[in-house]
This record gives sequence, structure tokens and C-alpha cells, in this order.
Amino acid sequence: MSKIDQFESAFLGAAKDLYRHTAIEVDHVVVLTDLETTDAQAYGAQVQDALSMLPASEARSWRFVPGPECYTIGDVLAIVERDAPALVCTYRNLHSGAWRWPHSLSDHVEVLTQVTDVPVCLMPRPKRGGGWDSPQTAPAEHCVMAMTDHLAGDDALVDHAVAFAAEGGRLVLSHIEDEHAFERMIGAIAKIPEIDTDLARERLLHQLMREPRDYIGSVVAELARVGIDLRVDPVVQLGHRLATYKALVAEHGVDLLVMRTKDDDQLAMHGLSYPLAVELRDIPLLML
Repeated sequence: MSKIDQFESAFLGAAKDLYRHTAIEVDHVVVLTDLETTDAQAYGAQVQDALSMLPASEARSWRFVPGPECYTIGDVLAIVERDAPALVCTYRNLHSGAWRWPHSLSDHVEVLTQVTDVPVCLMPRPKRGGGWDSPQTAPAEHCVMAMTDHLAGDDALVDHAVAFAAEGGRLVLSHIEDEHAFERMIGAIAKIPEIDTDLARERLLHQLMREPRDYIGSVVAELARVGIDLRVDPVVQLGHRLATYKALVAEHGVDLLVMRTKDDDQLAMHGLSYPLAVELRDIPLLML
């Protein structure tokens, strides 16, 4: 390796993504349902209660939309355009009987998450009367997890996770490298005689883990600087990502999972977001 290459590697290795907090204002919330008016109001009230960890705001308004007003996807998109909410809350299989088979999200939800820029919070499906059975967690125990495979530099993801984490609660920042992809890369390196495979494995894994860990360290420092009282738990590891995230959600007692759903390179939902949204049906999901 030339001295120029060594200098460039040292320079790039020293560069770090540092988190800078931006407060998320949730001033207007729309709750979409396929219920009649009375049940829609009851469901909306429970959503309101479930999101009581949001910072108090006298300016926040809520609109609980009954089924006849958002029957078509066009109706849903028109409501979002007209109301310009900061958050939309709904549930899987809106206006669909497919909820009996837990294998999809429904057309309404999929289009809503991909066409609009508004964060969508998937809540549990309502039961008869408009509510749902959900254990209420004490604020000090409330746990929010931010999920990604590229945590470093994603300030907006962390900002939303912080906004939905109760003061004094837990924030789990998770970065899971795909173990299959890593092993495939190491397998290719093993076929190049000039490269020490064991050294490459050690150094590459160290660098992949170091970047998100350093970023999480900057999150801890920044939250302390702005006076936000949260316990931050880092999770940085290799894993088979779907199985690993499902296990982590259970292990940490996660009350809300925050994840990206949009991908600049495709119209379909981003990466693991879709299978996770389909399978993790027992907790609310905030989809950005």
C-alpha cells in the first residue's frame, strides 16, 4: 500500500458521523379506521392514550376518521393531502378481510407508506367496540427501538425514536449487519492469495461495528447536551436480520419499533421493513 493510500485510509477512518438532535413536532394526528363513527372515536381515544408519551403540546389536534370517509385509497391520499398531518395512525388490512390471514398489510397501508412522506404508525387492530387489548407500560419502562442496517448518519430515524420515547424510558439503537452478506464477502476475499483472510475478517468486522458504535456514542452525548433523559442501549452485531430483530424485540420488551420503509431505488417497501411489519403484529410500528 502506498503512503497516499495509507493517509487516505487513516483520514477516512477518523471521519465520523455525529448525531445532532432535531425536535420532532407532532402537531396534527389523523387516525384512519374502517369503523363506524362511534367505534372510530373509541379506537382513536385508545390510540391517543397509547401515544401519551409524545411531548405535551397544546397545539396538537386529532382527527378520528370513520370507515366511510376513507373507503378507497384515493380517499386516504386526499385526506393526507388536505389535512397535512404530522402523523397518520392506522392498522394492517384496513378495509380488507385479509386480516384473518396474517400475511399482508393491505393495499391502503402499502400505498400510504410509499406514496406519502408522512410517518405512519401501525397500531393493533380494533376489536368489537373500537378498542384493543394492550398492556399499559409505566413510562420509566417504556422502550422504543430504532431498527436499521445503516444506523450511522440517520439522524431523522433517531429523532423520531427519541420523540416517541417516554422521558426516563429506554431507547434501543440497533444496527444489524447481514451475516450472510458478510460471510459471502469473506468467502470472496479467501480466494485472493494476496490478502490475509483472517486479518481481513478481523479488520473488516471491526470497522463495520465501529461506525455504528461511534454514532450511538454521539447520540448519548447529544441527548445529554440537550437535556433529554433517556437510557440508550446499543445493539450492534452480525445477524440473520429478520430472525435477529424479532428476537431483539422480544428480548428488550420493545413497546414501539421505528424503521424506514422508503427506498430511493425502488417503489416497493424498503428491505426488511415489509416482512417485519407483517410479522411483528403485537406492538406498534412507526414507519418512516
